[in-house]
Amino acid sequence: MIRAYTNNGQWSDALALYSLMRRSGVWPNNYTYPFVLKACGHDPSAGIWSGKTVHGELIRNGLESDLYVEAALVIWYAKCGELNDGRKVFDGMTSRDLVCWTTMITAYEQAELPRESLMMFGFMQQQQGILADSVTVVSVASAVGQLGNVKSARSVHAHALCCGILEDVCGGNAIVAMYGKCGDVESARMAFDRMEERDIISWNAVLSGFVQNGQAREAFSLFELMKESGCRPNPLTALIMLSACSFLGSCQLGMKIQGFLVDNKITVDLTLRNALIDMYAKCGDLETAMGMFNDIGVRERDVTSWNVMIAALGTHGRGKEALDLYLRMQEEGVRPNHITFVSVLSACSHAGLIDEGKNCFADMQRFSVKQEVKHYACMVDMLGRAGLLNEAFDLVRTMPSPPNDGVWGALLLACRVQGNSELGEVAANNLFLLEPEHPGYYVLMSNVYAASRKWHEVGNLRTEMKSRGLMKPAAVSMIEYRGEIVGFQTADWLNPFRHEAYKKLEGIAVEMKSRGYFPDRSCVLHDVEEEDKDHILNYHSEKLAVAFGIIKSEAGSTITVMKNLRICCDCHSAFKLISDIYRRRIVVRDGNRFHHFEAGSCSCNDYW
Repeated sequence: MIRAYTNNGQWSDALALYSLMRRSGVWPNNYTYPFVLKACGHDPSAGIWSGKTVHGELIRNGLESDLYVEAALVIWYAKCGELNDGRKVFDGMTSRDLVCWTTMITAYEQAELPRESLMMFGFMQQQQGILADSVTVVSVASAVGQLGNVKSARSVHAHALCCGILEDVCGGNAIVAMYGKCGDVESARMAFDRMEERDIISWNAVLSGFVQNGQAREAFSLFELMKESGCRPNPLTALIMLSACSFLGSCQLGMKIQGFLVDNKITVDLTLRNALIDMYAKCGDLETAMGMFNDIGVRERDVTSWNVMIAALGTHGRGKEALDLYLRMQEEGVRPNHITFVSVLSACSHAGLIDEGKNCFADMQRFSVKQEVKHYACMVDMLGRAGLLNEAFDLVRTMPSPPNDGVWGALLLACRVQGNSELGEVAANNLFLLEPEHPGYYVLMSNVYAASRKWHEVGNLRTEMKSRGLMKPAAVSMIEYRGEIVGFQTADWLNPFRHEAYKKLEGIAVEMKSRGYFPDRSCVLHDVEEEDKDHILNYHSEKLAVAFGIIKSEAGSTITVMKNLRICCDCHSAFKLISDIYRRRIVVRDGNRFHHFEAGSCSCNDYW
């Protein structure tokens, strides 16, 4: 009866029957405990102590050395997250089968301890000579994905091929997802194409890999193939594709996905509604996002709903409204979590609300939310943007845990904004130790030196980048035209709209100069002639995209541009003037935030 209840998922009934059995004077045996422990692991009301009580009882009954009972104990401890106790039972086992090894490998992987998981996998193969099955490979592949190690990913793929595991759809799905998490989308697509059988998880895995690695256009092509194949998308597919829309900044594609949900009668639950709000906000349509948020009943909203909207308001420069929403969520009885504080601290940083930000940081202790490294990074960014560099550096030095690249990166960016090359060197040297292969930090420090006209130091950094084989990321600005995303880069000779955009931009430059515009040459971080600086500034990718938008969109309509890097000061000044000359609202999403230009001013109030 205990087994029957357990096998049918009636965990509480199984445990109640076990208690009745004990009170009736009937002693459990080695067949009883595995099912009782399984029930303890699944019944949320049982708690950790119920399983430990059972562990004590089976020891008193002399059954702690039974293979099946030991295996059940390992599984139970792993399921409860008690890895140390589970490992003690595992290490004390006289005999271990594949299930026991896989349990420990999976437990470490699920606890986000991928190195320990892979170490166990190595022990299983080398010391015990046990061959993995598809269940083991799924966990090992996930552990490799957490590490992002392509070399290890290929090794696991080869092992799965040799063992014939890829014939199983679960094993194939794990390999596809692993490559995606490691950033190797070509191998992910290759593994996907070679699968003899695919299910919805297969499609979601390869779609997610493309989107996570910035290849959202390719993801949409795959999505069309998925529909043609007859595989019916599910809500997770919709979440992935909404993320692709957010990356591209395409409201039109987002609306198509929303329409697809309706047409295919896919239930739009709260998770999907939150994703839709996030998508519209990231595509520049804050009004629609706010309307969708307000349409969710107050009692229906979860903490994610509030977090998404607070973050949206913050990135659009509406810090005070983000703070008001933070207070409203508390009035509605929703408790802020660690993500809430990242969102609200970022909002304060973008709006220059220093005192309010400090109060929010202090609120974390009131709500028993641990102040993590990411929250300190927000504080350093907020203080640094406000010019309080010494206070920001003091905060870094007094952090309870070592600063990571996010913290030092925030300080380095602040030094770039404030023109402090001395403190910038301190931040940069720490970043070079933590992330020696990250080109962005070399570029940022180079910009700090260039702003101070330290051309010798700029040259040294660029030489260091070349010796390491590091490349500065190219600036790309994207704009939507007739349902397609058009990308602009400086000196992109293959763009079919290049001539139109360049010609229009020349006309715009003449009109701006007649209104008193003068190029901000401090934005050109190269030691070149003044005339060359003007030429470089005039053909920045975001200017080309805006010029194209003026040509192709209707008069009076909003022009929305998405840029992968931070907007420069000259483009910022130019767009304020262009918005007034052409009576257009221009929305630019750069690598940090949104700028809404209208009638000669920007929503950021020049605080950026």
